[in-house]
Amino acid sequence: MVTDEKPTTSTAPAGDAGLRRVVRANVLAVVFEVAVPMALFYGLRAAGVSQWWALMAGVLVAAPFAVWTIVRNRRVDLIALVTLSVLVLSVVLGLLSDDPRTLAIREGWTAALGGLFGAWMLVTVVVGRPAQLTLGRTIAEIKRGAEGAAAWAARWDTDARFRHGLRVNTAVWGAVLLVNAAVHVVLVYLLPIDLISLVTTVVWFASLGCLIAWHVWYIRKEGIDA
Repeated sequence: MVTDEKPTTSTAPAGDAGLRRVVRANVLAVVFEVAVPMALFYGLRAAGVSQWWALMAGVLVAAPFAVWTIVRNRRVDLIALVTLSVLVLSVVLGLLSDDPRTLAIREGWTAALGGLFGAWMLVTVVVGRPAQLTLGRTIAEIKRGAEGAAAWAARWDTDARFRHGLRVNTAVWGAVLLVNAAVHVVLVYLLPIDLISLVTTVVWFASLGCLIAWHVWYIRKEGIDA
């Protein structure tokens, strides 16, 4: 029997695949830009290598991954731009000074960029539309496709609770990133060189973990998840 019905296709598998790619890319970034350089630093320090060379070794290890990411994606996105700026700053500082604390300033530079992003998020809460609307739409497109993302974003025009929830969520993210940046920079100048990488990384991931846990709870509570 012939029917006029068109076969339906589901966007769920594609969305799930896209989400898995995003998660996998972020895991790889953490491994090659954080875990491996840190392990290399403390491994070299245990072997008696100087602080300066141990720090520089981490930079040289992270650089190939950043370049590979750009070549693979054929574009320079925000994360790649931040990574490159940190690597370039590290190399320049390394050439200008053999003081390991000067080279460790790159830790403060990374935090400062996070702080600027947090400040921008706070500004968007009161000027225009909150950053989480734009960021959430990107996530929604990965999970639901273009039509689903458009439907999610369209709630901004009709749902007061949706608008309030996005503003609160954006404000919390912005405030935490800004405070973390301030703490991060202070730690770089107060901690012994050998502890900077470990302590600042632990503080960052602890803050991020708490922030993500709150984020997941809040968006589900308010029904604003992308």
